Amino acid sequence: MAEKDERYYKAYMEHKTISRRGLFRAFTSGTKKASVGVSSATLSSRSLSSEVSPADQDLVTELVEASQIVRVVARPPGALDEVLFQKICTGCAECESACPEKIIHVAGELAQLEVDYGYCSMCGECQKACPTGALHAKKPHDTELRPSFNTSCQNRLYGECELCAEQCPNQAISIAALSLPKLEQAKCDGCSRCKQACPFSVITMDLYSSH
Repeated sequence: MAEKDERYYKAYMEHKTISRRGLFRAFTSGTKKASVGVSSATLSSRSLSSEVSPADQDLVTELVEASQIVRVVARPPGALDEVLFQKICTGCAECESACPEKIIHVAGELAQLEVDYGYCSMCGECQKACPTGALHAKKPHDTELRPSFNTSCQNRLYGECELCAEQCPNQAISIAALSLPKLEQAKCDGCSRCKQACPFSVITMDLYSSH
């Protein structure tokens, strides 16, 4: 996952997507952090917008310096960058209740996706229900999951199977005779419809950022 600089975090503060008080409370909760390799000296040499208060500037600095947490489980579509998500999601389960597909669950006090037995319709109901801004409506509707096709694929072995491609709403999967399906990463939103469409269970969904 690409590292975020102070402009990324400032944008949320300036547009009041996330409350400063809520973020400060989250910082005191002991969330695990990992360095992003940005020094205080580097940040202090940069000009922060006058629209951000001094306290918010301190928070932006702390966000950039403190964390680039690696996402290891899928989050609902619209989830913020993992460092912010872990600090802002309260595990309230409002998104879980709002999901018509019933694929959102709260585990470890954080919302996550479980697509083993369902798919994401990208309806946006989870984002509407989120009271904290951890799921953001302006973020691309992308679960960050991507399908992998194993060598037992029926089209590769015998041909004439295009079920995964037929169910892809974004036409991100292409099929050639006696070959594994090919994915166009930029078109895929990780909905998992392809996985559910495959009767042979040869598709797994993996986080794209971990590839």
